Amino acid sequence: MIQLFNGDCLEVMQEMPDNSVDYVLTSPPYNISLKRKNNSKLKNKYKYFEDNNKNYFDWCCEIINELLRITNKYIFWNIQANYFNKKDVYKLIGHFSNKIEQNIIWHKSDATPSSYQHRLSNVYEYIIVFSNVKSVVCNPHYLTNLISLPKQKKYNKLHNAVMPQNISDYIIKNFTQKNEIVLDPFMGVGTTGISCVSMNRDFIGIELIKEYYDISGHRIQEASKS
Repeated sequence: MIQLFNGDCLEVMQEMPDNSVDYVLTSPPYNISLKRKNNSKLKNKYKYFEDNNKNYFDWCCEIINELLRITNKYIFWNIQANYFNKKDVYKLIGHFSNKIEQNIIWHKSDATPSSYQHRLSNVYEYIIVFSNVKSVVCNPHYLTNLISLPKQKKYNKLHNAVMPQNISDYIIKNFTQKNEIVLDPFMGVGTTGISCVSMNRDFIGIELIKEYYDISGHRIQEASKS
């Protein structure tokens, strides 16, 4: 089963019943506003979307609360704490401390140096695991909460903030089961969906931007044929 929605994820999720999906794997916008003048080498990550939310913390809380309502098991929330959003990210961790069952660290083994001289390079991202159930169960007998994998830039021309396929594959393979339902409310160009299709998981994807939604549909359709 594959269901794709072109729309606002909050509006779509509000129509979904309680406990209607098993897992969520997603990477929301990081709220990287690049309007201020600086000497940063950072690029705008979205061609069709302005990543500048003045109420980012409240917006994230609203989405996570909705995800907790509709999700049976685990929510894997991939986020990087950076110059622009770190106060909101750390505030978010404190706010949901009773719903965070684990924090996976993704070490980007091919991370680029810092945009500023004499600054620490940010070579990791969080994959925060929210859940209504206690303890996070994985498929292998033993697994650590450190993932060391390269970023992979294969689809960066389509979308500068693409979740690497190896990360999506890793989470789907190690934490979900065949025929379970995985939701990605920020589908982007469909990476989570492709992992689900290749491993016989059901998938629900939501994407606000029509251009990305169309790319996702094409990529997932092609993956279904292989």
